[in-house]
Amino acid sequence: MDLDLIPDDKLKIAPAISPAPMLDFFFLMLAFFATLAVTRITLFDTQLDLVQLSKEPNASQVVPSTENMHLNIGISNEGDYRWITDIHDYPMENAEKIQKELLYQYSIGVLPAEKSKTQILLHVDRKAPWEKIAKLIFAVREVGFDAHPVYQPDGGS
Repeated sequence: MDLDLIPDDKLKIAPAISPAPMLDFFFLMLAFFATLAVTRITLFDTQLDLVQLSKEPNASQVVPSTENMHLNIGISNEGDYRWITDIHDYPMENAEKIQKELLYQYSIGVLPAEKSKTQILLHVDRKAPWEKIAKLIFAVREVGFDAHPVYQPDGGS
């Protein structure tokens, strides 16, 4: 007496694809792209405006006005900082020294009381290390000022 209520081929487990590894991969990719997006916002999309300097008399230039104060800071191709004035360039050791100088000039009244009226123009060499540029931008913003990188077309000085 053979009682086979369910055939043997129906009792075998059918092969199936497990969704667990796919979910793990999905969450890893989500974490990767979220980190990438935050890094991009931090480093690139920080509302920096690039200004072109021109020697043509009728060209649109950054011209100091009576309302705004313009400070010039240079970054060489080696990553060295310098405070640029009309008379002389002053080497600065690091971004923290530039912060201290900005705060000192602000505290003694050389810079306008409203920090938004002080524009820091960053003259960056084309081969300057990005790390030094980013450190300076963040250092300037940390003390409440805005940094505006500028460039000069080829042949400009």
